[in-house]
Formats: sequence, structure tokens, C-alpha cells
Amino acid sequence: MKKIVSLVIFIAALVWTWNVIHTSQAVGFETHSGIQVKLAELITQTLAAKKPHAKDLSISRLWTETLSDNKVRAVFAYKFTDVSEDGESMEQVIEGEAVLYRDISDQENVDKWVLQSVKTTNDIVVFTEGSTITPGADEVTTEATPEATPAATATPTPAPTATPGH
Repeated sequence: MKKIVSLVIFIAALVWTWNVIHTSQAVGFETHSGIQVKLAELITQTLAAKKPHAKDLSISRLWTETLSDNKVRAVFAYKFTDVSEDGESMEQVIEGEAVLYRDISDQENVDKWVLQSVKTTNDIVVFTEGSTITPGADEVTTEATPEATPAATATPTPAPTATPGH
């Protein structure tokens, strides 16, 4: 009896793995690759339009995953250096995700993917030039530093205390 049950389980597992291997995915590798390329182009174009002084764009993470037959989630992270009109520069890192859905296409063999939503989840700003602020001083001193460093802390002066009733 054990041999028959083992044979049935083995055949069922064999049929299941055969079906898993030979079933085509709803969203293929080429589609994921095309979506990633288009998103990288969209990030580059949007950054150029909204921040014309930005330079050194680097996309550090961009991947997609299938949510359903007609929906894909894309996760991205990129960084760039933004130079202000004053000449100060800062590095900005933006992370986020987008959801795309498959729309009806005019051409029969071409998939049309439309951005449904884009959400940034994390914006990080790293200043390359630090400002030192000392209590009681009227001027703010700006120092150029080779990399981002926290501002120097000064010993706080105790605030005058008020006596109740006076």
C-alpha cells in the first residue's frame, strides 16, 4: 500500500512541476525590461524638466514585479546633485514606487502600460556644505566640507528662570 501511495504522490509532483515549468507568465521578461527602461527615461526627463540645475543622476534601484495579469509594481531609487542659484550643492536621494496597469492597445501584438500611481516613499537630502551656527552670534558662517558632516554643537546657555509670583 505504501508503494502505491508513494507512486501516486510522485506522479502528482511530477505533473505539477511539469505544469509550473511549461506555463507562460502573464507578464514576460521582455515586458518587465521594457517598463524599467521607460521608467528610467521618464525619471531622467522629469528631473531635467523640474530641476534644470541637477547633475550626476544615478538610478541605484529599479525593479518590477507582477501584481496580477494586468498590473505591475515598480520600485525605484535614484540620486542626483542639485546646485542652487547661490552655487550651493546638495545631494538628494529619492525612493518610491509606481503601479502600472495594462491598457487596451491600438496594435494587436503590443502591450500598452499606463502609470496608475507614483508615490515617493523616502526623500533624503545630504548637504555638501555645512553651516555653523553659534548661539548669540549675529552671523552665520558657512564652511565647505568634503563630505556631509553634522553641524557643530555648541554648549547651550541656560535660560533665565522666572520665579512664580514676581
